[in-house]
Amino acid sequence: MADTGLAGLAAAILLMMRFIIAGVFIRAGMAKLFGLEEFRRAVKNYEIVPAGLTRITALSVVAVELTAGLLLLLGILPVVVAAILASLLVCFSAAIAINLARGRVFDCGCDGNSTAPQLISWGHVGANIVLAALAAAVSIAPPASLNLLYGPSGVFSIAIPGGSRVPVLLAAVLAFLSIRILATARAANRLVREARS
Repeated sequence: MADTGLAGLAAAILLMMRFIIAGVFIRAGMAKLFGLEEFRRAVKNYEIVPAGLTRITALSVVAVELTAGLLLLLGILPVVVAAILASLLVCFSAAIAINLARGRVFDCGCDGNSTAPQLISWGHVGANIVLAALAAAVSIAPPASLNLLYGPSGVFSIAIPGGSRVPVLLAAVLAFLSIRILATARAANRLVREARS
């Protein structure tokens, strides 16, 4: 009985993580889509891709973030999509770390919005690595609940016990609340930065 309870809790946590990661990428992709020119400039600032490829790189990042976020939210190929997002986060971390090592600091382009720039920092690298680890966990042990198209299985399979809707509901509510709290904290952080300026 205890194993079933722990497995249900683990599955609910993984499901919540899946929803949070999906929400983060959908929100980031939408922000970049509506601030595409600013995001293109941010991509150029990183000096990672040749200048002639910044536009296609910016468009590709937006497309991948939005598509993968929606696929993960809907539970379509969650193992593959979570692995792609984990890889993308590692690439973002590497791009930021390279520029910090070069002594360069500029707007990260995370929001695709230059009204309240977020300067790249080691905090961004750390946050991306944590999100990458969460995405990797979802890819390795994907929750077997709320999937439209499960696709390949992960290394481990953790399922919510049959008939138990409480963990699924709890995961959805916690994911929604976590996203709202993060959005509120980010807005408060911007207000504080603007007040200091």
